[in-house]
Amino acid sequence: SLSVSDLATLFLALPQELYMIWEAYPWRLGEGFCIIKAFITEMSAYASILTITAFTIERWAAICHPMRFQKLSNLSRAVKEIVVIWILSILCALPYPIHTRTFYEMTHPVTFRPLLDSMVCSIPHQWRETMKVFLQFSSFIFFVLPMTLITLIYIRIGITLYNSEVIGVQQNSLGPDGGAQSKKSFSATKARKSVLKMLVAVVVAFFVCWAPFHTQRLWTIYMKKEHWTTELLELQNHVFFLSGVLYFFSATVNPILYNVMSRKYRQAFRQTLCGGRPRNPDPRSTYVSSYSPSRQKTLGYNKMSKSAVGRFSIEETENTYAESRS
Repeated sequence: SLSVSDLATLFLALPQELYMIWEAYPWRLGEGFCIIKAFITEMSAYASILTITAFTIERWAAICHPMRFQKLSNLSRAVKEIVVIWILSILCALPYPIHTRTFYEMTHPVTFRPLLDSMVCSIPHQWRETMKVFLQFSSFIFFVLPMTLITLIYIRIGITLYNSEVIGVQQNSLGPDGGAQSKKSFSATKARKSVLKMLVAVVVAFFVCWAPFHTQRLWTIYMKKEHWTTELLELQNHVFFLSGVLYFFSATVNPILYNVMSRKYRQAFRQTLCGGRPRNPDPRSTYVSSYSPSRQKTLGYNKMSKSAVGRFSIEETENTYAESRS
């Protein structure tokens, strides 16, 4: 689900954005593609963040309530969740293709005829007041709320991991085989710290990739025309460019993040890509069995909603997870 949404963003939105850097005006791809692009990019973005939120909740259940999660964890439930996620994503994305069109942004100062080179693919001016409601909805439901929820859940997971570490140290200090227990405790502690670092990295990456976009989006729709100054216009252009770069980076950050920080992810990726039998399990990950069921889900963050239509220029919106068995 997350792979499909990220790849849809990269293959359908990125080429058009790169083309617009080379030729911003006029829009040459037709109104049909304009509408389809607005719908697919918004829908895939919404699906990504909803899937990330669902996986975050599942990870919390697996770590903090392992016995209950083990009873509920099955393939049919996961399929139902994915279906619900995509249905909600489609419904929430519908306002964008409905209100997106191609139109001429400028007219001739004398004849008042539309300038052919000013054709754009965006939300027409008569619909922008209506779209303010959907833009606020998008920023809250697909950024503020998920960011808050993911942060709180990861804090709770971190507390659980810390408490399990304290209990493990106490048990090892009372065990008969002090040397072996101490070595195992050291490996488990190191693994827990690695997990905590990844959780922090996920939250930070989520915020960094999406905060500039929603800042620019809300800033543009609420700032009155008479209040814009030359300095603010220049700053807005920089934020506009930065938000676009980070938006597409958000669709690729998960593999990079997990490959750098997770040995188990690298091993699973190597096994999937090259085939063959898995290597011996990483001893640093053996602590997982102390707080989770047999099936663990490692998840991350992705992105929210964004497209070229979603970003407004003044001159005129674990993704992946590795499933391992302990």
